[in-house]
Amino acid sequence: MAHDYMGLHTRLLFAVLASGVLRVAQAAQPTPDPSRLYAPCVVCHQLNAWGTSDGNIPNLAGQQKHYLEKQLARFRSGARVDTAMQVVAIHPTISNQSTDLVALATYLSRLDTNPHPLAGSGEHLQAGLETYTHICAACHGADGRGGEGSSVPRLTGQHYPYLRRQIEAAAELHKELSPPEMTSALRGMPAPAKDALADYISRLGTSEALLGGSSTDRESLRYIR
Repeated sequence: MAHDYMGLHTRLLFAVLASGVLRVAQAAQPTPDPSRLYAPCVVCHQLNAWGTSDGNIPNLAGQQKHYLEKQLARFRSGARVDTAMQVVAIHPTISNQSTDLVALATYLSRLDTNPHPLAGSGEHLQAGLETYTHICAACHGADGRGGEGSSVPRLTGQHYPYLRRQIEAAAELHKELSPPEMTSALRGMPAPAKDALADYISRLGTSEALLGGSSTDRESLRYIR
């Protein structure tokens, strides 16, 4: 009986010590340096995270944190396919620990967003406004800032070419990553309406977003009856 008690006591002691060592090791882990984590991204997204001047690489600055976390995890797992992003997501600088993804997403979300994203032609902004109000504003907000604390992305400050490409990708179900209500609305939309929508979104937060085209323009682009 005494032998059993001593054995149990020894096992409990080892468990307590192991737990203490683990807590010390966790406490000793350095806090991730977000600027270092972002270093592999600079070559494409630029130092200020505003994307490229041609508008093909998106602005990440000011993006919603939870959306960034989710997309980084999807790129890393391969659920969202983009060769360059998948290479970056598994870069040795960014470890497999979720704390790194959270730190990187938090860093980007706190940067000042691009005040002058590349816009479209500006020819059919009223049609873009009507489309955005009808199918996008409920989730992304009238101002396009997305859902605070949610995975709904911020659209304000984003480039027209990137938006146009993503609208097309969402219409093609984007590997089933986009909400079905959004893809169903975009799938039957004609190309000119997609152009107008992307153009309007690229101007959200500016006075240009309030400008509109003629009633003829609006009727020619209307796709919802």
